[in-house]
Amino acid sequence: MKLTRSVSYAIGILLQVAPASSDAPFTAARIAKGCRFPPRFLYRILRWLVDAKLLGGISGPGGGYRLLRSPRSITLLDIVTAVDAPPEPTHLDPVRVSQRAAIEKVNQICEAATSRFTADLRRIKLSDLQTASKGNRGKKTAARPVAAKKGARRTANS
Repeated sequence: MKLTRSVSYAIGILLQVAPASSDAPFTAARIAKGCRFPPRFLYRILRWLVDAKLLGGISGPGGGYRLLRSPRSITLLDIVTAVDAPPEPTHLDPVRVSQRAAIEKVNQICEAATSRFTADLRRIKLSDLQTASKGNRGKKTAARPVAAKKGARRTANS
């Protein structure tokens, strides 16, 4: 189970936009100001969040982005699948016929772990992440801009 950096970017954007959902929409410039990642990824992540119907984009003067759903109804799984591939178990193929049973056992373990991981992602809500974030205010973290990891389902053209 591996999440890409795009998930972190998406969570950061949603946490920034969520408290202002009833106020004026957040502009991309305002979001970029509060995020510590390369601006070229901002529009890509915003587009994926809009496509997933987690954010709504409002064009024109006074436009920007706002949550389309309550933070209590947006799951971490929603966020992950918006910007990354859904969690999938590793599937190994035996290299010898005599190893088939052993490899099948490993595949069953991977499937069970993926099911648990997916259930946990579904259980955690954006509102839970907001609560965790509020408890972390005032603490400085060392974040540095880094490109999105290769191998994610999403591409620059998606």
